[in-house]
Amino acid sequence: MVIAWLRNAPLPSPLAFASAIAVAAALGLSACGEDAGVDESPLSTGGSAGNGGAAGSGGSAGSAGAGGCPTEDTRFEQGDPNGHADPYGAKAAGEARAGRLTSDAMIVQPAHGRQRVRVDDFVLANDKIAVTIEGTGVSDGYARFGGELLAVDHVGADGRPKGESYYVETLYALSIEMVKAEQVTVMNDGSDGKAAVVRVTGKLEPIPFLDTPLFGVIFSRRYGVQAAYEYVLEPGAEHVTVRFGLINPREEALDFELDEMHGFFQSNHNQYVAADQGFASATGKVAYAGFVPRAGGATSFAYRPAGGETLTAAIEISGFQYFTGPGFVAPQCATTWVDHMEVIVGGPDFDGLQEAIRRVDGVAPWREVTGSVQDASGNPIADAWVHATVGERYISRTRSAQDGSYSIHLPEEAVTLIPQVRGYPLDSGQSVAATATTADLTLGTVGTISVDVTEQGGGALPVRVQVIPVGGYEPTPETFGVLDEARRRLHNEFAMDGKVTVPVPPGDHRVIVSRGYEWELLDQTVTVAAGANVYVTGSLEHSVDTTGYLCADFHIHSHQSADSPDPIVHKVKGAIADGLDIPVSSEHEWVVDFQPIVEDLGMQSWAFGMASEELTTFSWGHLGVVPLTPRPDSVNNGAMEWIGKEPPAMFDDVSNLPEDPFFIINHPRGSTISGYFSAARLDPATGEGEKANLWSTNFDGIEVFNDSSLDESPEEVADWFALLNAGHTFWAVGSSDSHKIRTSPVGYPRTCIDFGHDDFTQLSPEAVRDALRTGATTISGGLFMTTAGPGGEGPGATVVDGSGSVEFTVTVQAPSWLDATELEVIVDGTVQSTQTLMPMGTGTAKRFVNSVTVTFDPSKDRSFVVFHARGSGDLTPLHPDRAAFAVTNPVFLKGS
Repeated sequence: MVIAWLRNAPLPSPLAFASAIAVAAALGLSACGEDAGVDESPLSTGGSAGNGGAAGSGGSAGSAGAGGCPTEDTRFEQGDPNGHADPYGAKAAGEARAGRLTSDAMIVQPAHGRQRVRVDDFVLANDKIAVTIEGTGVSDGYARFGGELLAVDHVGADGRPKGESYYVETLYALSIEMVKAEQVTVMNDGSDGKAAVVRVTGKLEPIPFLDTPLFGVIFSRRYGVQAAYEYVLEPGAEHVTVRFGLINPREEALDFELDEMHGFFQSNHNQYVAADQGFASATGKVAYAGFVPRAGGATSFAYRPAGGETLTAAIEISGFQYFTGPGFVAPQCATTWVDHMEVIVGGPDFDGLQEAIRRVDGVAPWREVTGSVQDASGNPIADAWVHATVGERYISRTRSAQDGSYSIHLPEEAVTLIPQVRGYPLDSGQSVAATATTADLTLGTVGTISVDVTEQGGGALPVRVQVIPVGGYEPTPETFGVLDEARRRLHNEFAMDGKVTVPVPPGDHRVIVSRGYEWELLDQTVTVAAGANVYVTGSLEHSVDTTGYLCADFHIHSHQSADSPDPIVHKVKGAIADGLDIPVSSEHEWVVDFQPIVEDLGMQSWAFGMASEELTTFSWGHLGVVPLTPRPDSVNNGAMEWIGKEPPAMFDDVSNLPEDPFFIINHPRGSTISGYFSAARLDPATGEGEKANLWSTNFDGIEVFNDSSLDESPEEVADWFALLNAGHTFWAVGSSDSHKIRTSPVGYPRTCIDFGHDDFTQLSPEAVRDALRTGATTISGGLFMTTAGPGGEGPGATVVDGSGSVEFTVTVQAPSWLDATELEVIVDGTVQSTQTLMPMGTGTAKRFVNSVTVTFDPSKDRSFVVFHARGSGDLTPLHPDRAAFAVTNPVFLKGS
């Protein structure tokens, strides 16, 4: 979705929009297409040709009376509010049926757990598929208007959806307007043996999260006319047709050729795929946008314009895919119906989806090729990818079953089949002749590496295991849709018990076993022969003494954020393996609690999970609400509602929540959309926002360090110091903002909190919140730092000394594989001194202790000191390109 990119890049603007206004430094989008024409033969009952079931007075559709358009007060006809009482009986009856979900017993939730089905939604079902449509009311997700597609699924033997749907959300809009559902009714329940039809009616209104001044410039046209969707399911069909109806009350035609949006919020749970292009980024015109569940499963789906038209790829960024459609013309003073789009239900994977598309199109199936995937010794390999290519064209993909068998459909030409399993060499594949129907595929020779690492004393230890082939390996083509690990790693495993076995090609491999910044690591190179297993064993020492402190990351995304593909369990495992004590979920516009995942993994002795939200406005910034309890009965699982509000009122709403959250300004600088300080025009000279309607100081913390060190955050640091100098007390936090753990590790940096204990059983969301509010925290980017004033005062405390000179003891620690070199003493935002860190003590870890004299003006109401330690290098081999650093929150200094 449009989230992470809005922080750092100008907003794209469609060049071809009729009302496009030049936007400085904007990116160009293509928005062309051919006219779809007008369909004046509605499938729904109760309307005459030409008005699509619209009911109203004042002349016939298409002609204007003396008083103007006869359609001016026309409304679409409504159907039955309930429909068929037994929609799931459609399979047994050989019908297509439509009906309202009247009880919880009728509900089958989608597999992804995001947009949910509720009582009073509607279902269309036949003997093959079931499609769920929202009723009226506020929706989960981003469109918010009701009447949207919620799930597309196959049906089981009982006629009910199988619960395999990973369909998330699609914006099918004109400009940025969708139908705001006022009524959802059944136009035909299917009991007559004909198509089942659900109609959604209301006015076109701007999608709320896009209805902002910035987007209003880019998407400037507004219509506000009466419109409708019809969801049409024929008996025996494997697709649902979505028809679009529009009543044009104007005396000029409405031309939507440049305004037809198809915006996909699907990539968090699905991989995009297209014919011939495979799983590469969308480009050019495509016959359909296909989506294959990342989690596997039998149900994929394709989305395409009706009537053989094409979609044009415009933007694919941060999980959001924006396509333009062919558009259509709505004649003046008339009701227009067009077949707008089709959603085809297929699967498994890409191969099964393409076969479903061929069946829908009445095209003969491709030849089926079957065989098995096996290793060099002839043993079957389960869950192997099988890719089909013809030259540069990507043809299809499937996966082997548990017994190694596979089935794939191929055109009548020579095709190359390439089997793939992580850890096995990726070869050039096997040619399959144009007439062949069988092919057994053999993977290359491998050995294995078995890791078994404990903590000192022999206990099981959650660790990260990296395996890096010394000679590199052949990268996977983008079209295959299988991402290699970053930085030439072959494996990057999060082993909760310290044990894992992985296949590797014969040769030399570097094996790195680690557990974050407080632990020593194991780093060794092993030689693996074909067919052999090499053991890597040892124990890791907890060398950095963090007694009394537990460290948190308050900004972690998973696949319940629209711009993150990471499964929740995988994300939590990554956090624990990297030694993070308190992983906190921070989804965009959704609330997830990590603690049940921690418990399911049996990791309560190693971590405490929490729920929060990244309140994601598209007008004035992103904000962390810590903690926030999931509310399954509320929209977006209890996420805060920001639309239509300005910060002062919104901030008050947050502070009045029953959780009494610690409220954080996330990544405060950047675009005005995602950076609150930028939106409110915070002036560092005064510590006040220049836009009074947006400025509020009713918050607690600032994410000064967002996947960054102090040296990499000059604006954010300056803002923080300016606010402290203005007399405000805001605590800094450091968080990862990790969306993709493959490239963005959880827990860099992290906020280490002085609880005075290390007992996870004593933690609760309220305890974490209250400890944060004391300011007794430091930010760790690999280094761990503590400070003590003359009376033991640390961050968040106040030292009173009339002399204007105070002695502090600063202790910095690092594991032996990191370095710490320098200490900066920052008083009232200015570096007062820079010192070389002084080594002290014995043991495996590096320990530095400096005695520091801090001077300040005792006549001031308040001064503050912040200590900053840095290292000479990065966090290789754990987190390359991340700088080693630590920063304290302020200790306040007063003369009296």
